[in-house]
Amino acid sequence: MLRTVLAGLKARPLRLLLSAVAITLGVAFVAGSFVLTDAVGAGLRDAVAFETRGVDASVTAGRGADLDDTTLARVRKVPGVAAADTRATVSAPTLGPDGRARDAAATASGTDEKLRPYDLVEGRLPSAAGEIAMARTSVEGFTLGGPVTVLDDSGERHVLTLVGVFDRPADAGLGGANLVVSQEMLRRLNPAATVGDIVVRAAPGVSPTKLVADLKQAVGGNGISVVTGQEAAARLLYETAPNAPGVVKFFTAFAVLAMVVAAMVISNSFTILVAQRSRELALLRCVGAGRRQVFASVLAEAAVVGTAASVAGLFGGLGVAAALQAVAGQENVYLPLTARTVLAALAVGILVTALAATLPAWSATRVTPVEALRTPGDGPAARAGRPRAVAGIVLLAAGVGAGVLALRSEMDDGAPLVVAAMVSLLGATLAAGPLIAGPVVRALARLAPGQPAKLAALNADRNPKRTAASAAALTIGLAVVTLATTVAAGVETGESSGLDEQLAADFTVTSAVITRPLPGTLADTLAKVPGVDATMTRRSFSGDLGKYGSYELSAIRGDLLRPKVLSGRFDHLGPGQIAINKDLAQRTGLAVGDTLQAGRASLRVVAVYDGVTAPGIDLGFAVVDLAQQSLLALDDESYDDSVLIRLASGADHTRIEASLKQELSSAPLAMLKSVSEIKDDASAPIRESLNLMWALTALAVLIAFAGIANTLSLSVLERTRESALLRALGLTRTGLGATLTAESVFVALFGAACGLLVGLGSAWLITEVAASGGDTIAFAPPWERLGVLLGAAILAAPLAALLPARRAGRGSLTAALQE
Repeated sequence: MLRTVLAGLKARPLRLLLSAVAITLGVAFVAGSFVLTDAVGAGLRDAVAFETRGVDASVTAGRGADLDDTTLARVRKVPGVAAADTRATVSAPTLGPDGRARDAAATASGTDEKLRPYDLVEGRLPSAAGEIAMARTSVEGFTLGGPVTVLDDSGERHVLTLVGVFDRPADAGLGGANLVVSQEMLRRLNPAATVGDIVVRAAPGVSPTKLVADLKQAVGGNGISVVTGQEAAARLLYETAPNAPGVVKFFTAFAVLAMVVAAMVISNSFTILVAQRSRELALLRCVGAGRRQVFASVLAEAAVVGTAASVAGLFGGLGVAAALQAVAGQENVYLPLTARTVLAALAVGILVTALAATLPAWSATRVTPVEALRTPGDGPAARAGRPRAVAGIVLLAAGVGAGVLALRSEMDDGAPLVVAAMVSLLGATLAAGPLIAGPVVRALARLAPGQPAKLAALNADRNPKRTAASAAALTIGLAVVTLATTVAAGVETGESSGLDEQLAADFTVTSAVITRPLPGTLADTLAKVPGVDATMTRRSFSGDLGKYGSYELSAIRGDLLRPKVLSGRFDHLGPGQIAINKDLAQRTGLAVGDTLQAGRASLRVVAVYDGVTAPGIDLGFAVVDLAQQSLLALDDESYDDSVLIRLASGADHTRIEASLKQELSSAPLAMLKSVSEIKDDASAPIRESLNLMWALTALAVLIAFAGIANTLSLSVLERTRESALLRALGLTRTGLGATLTAESVFVALFGAACGLLVGLGSAWLITEVAASGGDTIAFAPPWERLGVLLGAAILAAPLAALLPARRAGRGSLTAALQE
């Protein structure tokens, strides 16, 4: 039997080729997901290693302790110390070529080259207070030897000369500085800046352990900690490590999707193969093969194909990981290949293939020897029966019932019901596929002119189970991408509409240094600009709410922010009044009409609101009138100040924006943004996530089209005599190819339509449940993207039929009639 299996594989390589392609793509996705997850950690480890290179010991200060020049001098005097430098990073916004402030951070250049966490690319490092070096990723718009305007902590401008460009790996969350200045200049930018740590390089022959012990004796204690460079790197890695479990779950979910689609393609392929080989299997039974041997032979064939395809998919996963990192915009591509990745990819590929082939293999054992007397295709194709209809109805009822309960439940209880409803609806669609495939294909054929469309409809309708199975993989892939696309678009639309509803302003002005307040008279100054209708001041501060604790509060003067009011009224806040966020209301139990003793004021709750959280317009946990800030504030500091500006009706936005920029030239820390720019900033992460989802689900859709091509190819082999007879009766090779192309398009349209309907229905349910829980999300399908998706499916269908159509038109008519 083993020799028979190997001989069959050698004799029928094309029949198994596209099955192997489906397995390869699925395994590539699994391997790519693992590699991509490991790449995140690899990038972080490289960044940490670069940050701590050359460091043999690290001196840090805990709570209540400080590091200063005196500590640095004591460290340098310790025997065995070859070099030591302080490390401090301060906020230092720069003015770009357009004159607008850009966020930036600066650090001192240091005295020891081996302790610097960056590499000089061009020019030199600063040696005087009037010089600066910039990171390669931030130097766009500046020229070597040209001026760079840097703002200090008070907003004063410092014009420095760009003398060098340096490079460093992506900080991976470490928050590395993108500017390097001299130690003197760093103190000018922020005199109150504290030293983060002191890094030490050991002299030749001195071990890090000995160096740490000597440093502990010299400067240790009183809150100052000394560790080796290796321990410092481990601590930094631990503190900045991303949410690895979340990353694993995210990519694993798409890997599971790819393997489910691949499993359906594989199962469909082996089902067709077993049906085509019924005579061969029956003849094996006639010459003495038992049921177990036939079952084992089909599984062995699947195992051989699965193993070969899994090995190819493993290496293809490296390409998938590299491509996804490129899509995400990473500069450095990491491709770590661990034993876990190898074992998981091979195990998943072989196991999924074996499981997908189990049912066809079991069906093969039911072939009786008498089948050898029949010609394949002589009997009618099995059609969907009553059990399938009952299963579809039950699943549909379960999905609708779960959806109705989800709409009537709270958000926490509704989430599991939403998942159950989506799974049930998808299951009902797949179960009902063979029942509706025939009528749908026949309806599509009536819309398409010509005899090839009619022949294609007859072919697809003759075996509706096969047609539905071919479309099922595409249904799943498009359902997921439609769901993700529609929900993401709903979040973006919800945030945008929330801004439109709650923000009655055209521009916002914020501070480039969040801890530095804007000038107190800025709102009044901007209100005098011709064309400005109204302004509003908003300040964030830490406030005392008495027995309820301290919270981030906002003080406002004006009415250009109108958050969504859940109860009470938010028309105008006067003395002795406070409006609270819904989260604070849930935490404290406060409601409209309640009073609280906060700081030096007695306040009455007049409203409970739910507001947007974009920069410059976030109202925090509660809002009071600007005059009440001094009575509630824990200190005199405010942060994240902003001024909102509304223009007069019909005003020229471009002209007034230029006037506002000119007026803000006296406040260098002030950054002017339009509402459209705020919307773009808010939706940028959503668009990036959506692009990544499209890249991930594209592979699942590609597998689905490989399944359609596979089904058509095997169908061509099965219908060799039929195709030859049609050609003998006058159908041309072009007409035969058009028939197969039309069949592919019909199958793709059927699968795409089912996927779009399931995806849109599930997205609507998610948005309704989320919106009832207070989330800013709307059901706004991105019809343009979905149209592109449907168009891509229609265009890809002829490509899937290209090779099967060429094969069907080749060969001799007489030889084909003898098949």
